[in-house]
Formats: sequence, C-alpha cells, structure tokens
Amino acid sequence: MERLIKIFGICMIAVLAFNPPARAQEVQATANDAVIAVVNDEVITLKDLQDYIRQTYVSLVAQGMGEDEIRDFMADFESRGLEKLIEDKLILSRANAIGVEVRDKLVDQRMAEIQAKYASEQVFMDALVKHGATVTDLRNKILEQLKIKFVVDHEVRSKVFVNPQEVTEFYDGQKDRFQKSRRVNLDSIYITFLEDKDAARKRADEAAGLIKAGKDFSEVAGQYSDTPSIGIVEEGQMIPEIENVVFGLMEGDVSGPVETDKGIYIFKLKGKIPAQVAELKEVKAQIYDLLFRRKFQERFEQWLDKLKKKAYVEIKQ
Repeated sequence: MERLIKIFGICMIAVLAFNPPARAQEVQATANDAVIAVVNDEVITLKDLQDYIRQTYVSLVAQGMGEDEIRDFMADFESRGLEKLIEDKLILSRANAIGVEVRDKLVDQRMAEIQAKYASEQVFMDALVKHGATVTDLRNKILEQLKIKFVVDHEVRSKVFVNPQEVTEFYDGQKDRFQKSRRVNLDSIYITFLEDKDAARKRADEAAGLIKAGKDFSEVAGQYSDTPSIGIVEEGQMIPEIENVVFGLMEGDVSGPVETDKGIYIFKLKGKIPAQVAELKEVKAQIYDLLFRRKFQERFEQWLDKLKKKAYVEIKQ
C-alpha cells in the first residue's frame, strides 16, 4: 500500500509544482475526482481506487492476517488494484442482476467474529482508526465480499466436480509427489530450562543415569519429562542437532542428553520407517482439493471473462 501511496504522492508533487500553494486543496480535490475508468454506466475515480485499496488493507488487518501475509498480498494487489476493482464491480453488478441479497444478520455475524479477535471493543475501534477506517467502511467491505462470495458460489463453485477416477489417475501418474521421507518412532523425555539451566542439566543426568541402570524408559519419562513423548516424526521436521542423533540410533537404543536452546531431550528409538510413497487413502483429500482448486480457477476465469466481454469497460490513459 505504501508503494501505491508513494506513486500518488509523486504525481501530486508534479501537479503542485505548477500550482500556487494556496490552490493545493483544490488541486488535490481535482486529482481525486479524476476519472480513471468506466464500467458500464459507472465511473471510477482515483479516490474510488484509493478507497478500495485502503478498505482492502483495513479488512485484512481487521481479520487478523499476519503482517508478512498482508505485505505479500498487498504487494501484488496494489499493482493490480484497478484491475481488481473493475472485476469486483462486474461481479457485484452480476450479483445485483440476479437478485443476490445479504441479510444484515450475516454482516453482523462476520463483524462479531472479527471483533472477537480483539481484547475489547475499544481496542477494535482503535485499530480501525489507526488505519483510517470506520465501522461503516468495514461493514461495506464485508457486504461486498459476501455478495461476491454468494454469486461466485452460485454460478461457479457449484458447477465444479471432481470424480474419484480423476483422483486415482492423478495419484497413479504423479506418485513422486507423495514420497514420504524416512521416519523414526521415538519415546522421549524433555526437561525444560525455564530459568535454571544447571538444575535442568542435573535432572537430565539423573534421568539418563536411571535408564542406564536399567529402569524402564517410560517410568523415567513419567517422573522427569515436562512434555508427552514425541512419537513418529519425519526427517526434516526437527532441528539438525536432534536429527543427527535420532537417525543414528539403532532400534531400542537410548541417546544421551541432547541440549537445545530451550531444554534437554533424551530419546529412545522404538523403530524406523523407511522412505516410501504415501498410500492413496492418505492423500486422497489432498488430491481432491488440488484438482478442485484447479478446476474452480479455470471455470472462474472463464466466467469472469464472459462478464468482461458483455460489459463496457474503458480504462482512461
């Protein structure tokens, strides 16, 4: 969003350079009212685009999306802001044409879900104000989002089907995609450092000594471990210091204490599972979702293209 604001800022500096400071507000108003596109009988001004991008940003913030996700999303969104605004206008026009209506109750529910992410109503309101938005702005954005969702669900999503044979054929043709790395089945003892590393190291040594003396690993874990046993883990899921130890154990072996930043582990290897291709039943849902998304995207683009061809769209230079 900052990048787009900078672009607008540069444009305004260029305009102001040729106008007396006393006319700055008048020039700003004129620039904001500039028509940048026409969709059917509706004009889109520079202010409309600014508001659309701002409301989208505020909506993402309000819904609790992480900063990195918002930054990545907006980097792409800002470069295609006008295109996205035009598409939304076309979809909303279609929703209105077929009589899609959104009950206030649904908007209220969504607002309540969003507000529940905040510590209090005041914190929620402060977050909106911080980003230059109002409750009305957010409600309007939610209303538009729900309208768009309903019409897309009705005219696109409901017509997408993936049959079981397609799932099986995809699996048979691309089994390499479902290769699972080797795994280990572990019993474990974890002793957290908390604030006293020396005390934790002492407890870990005591636990290791009991196991070495022949006491059952599970009994020692019940006495000393601060967390449940790890269980089955796949290569690549653990930090290298741990993987180097556990993948070097033989079945039944017990490791010595393995120190990490936050605590100390002791492992017992219950068994090894070699690398293998996941069975169809394990990945069926994953394949279905992938194929569904592909088909949906293709059908959605075709549907949107038809809306564009039927509409009058002019982008001003």
